Amino acid sequence: MGDTKIEILTMTKILLEIEDDKQDEKLMILIDDVINAVMSYCRIDVFPAQLVSLIPVIVTGLYRGNLKEGVKAVTEGERKIEYSDDNYDYLKKYEERLKPFVSRKVKLPSDLESDTP
Repeated sequence: MGDTKIEILTMTKILLEIEDDKQDEKLMILIDDVINAVMSYCRIDVFPAQLVSLIPVIVTGLYRGNLKEGVKAVTEGERKIEYSDDNYDYLKKYEERLKPFVSRKVKLPSDLESDTP
């Protein structure tokens, strides 16, 4: 996935209008976190190529601070990321786009509760 992450970084920098590499480490932290969050949200082990173009959009929102949930702070020195209590709330905005990729092979306790009448 190394080349894919570089592609995502390039797309993210285009959206953010960043022309140098000074923010690359910070952006890569956000990219890794968003990819992991999407994979966890969808309960998948392999990241689908169809979602590559969505990651820069989510990362751009987080970077600009347009989303108040999810990652609240990123520090370059010592690589610190702080989370809010609602880890996946920022993904709810993209729920319709992620819906086709959500694996139902694994059921969570919340899924079992909603299955009962």
